[in-house]
Amino acid sequence: MFWDEKKPDDKKPETLMDKFFRACLLALGGVIVLWLALQLLAQFWGWLLLAAALCGLAWATVWFVRWRRNGRW
Repeated sequence: MFWDEKKPDDKKPETLMDKFFRACLLALGGVIVLWLALQLLAQFWGWLLLAAALCGLAWATVWFVRWRRNGRW
């Protein structure tokens, strides 16, 4: 509980080995998260590419229609 907590000056300083171990765990966690993200992206990249192509086609169509209406043809 709150009354059992040590004061900040009572804590022992963190050793270099503890810092190194924590940094290694964080790096491992980062690698695992990136690997999972790439696995998910590999499953859906075709659909994402198709969606981007359709959005680009819609944007180009809107741009062309506006360009024609302005009488620059």
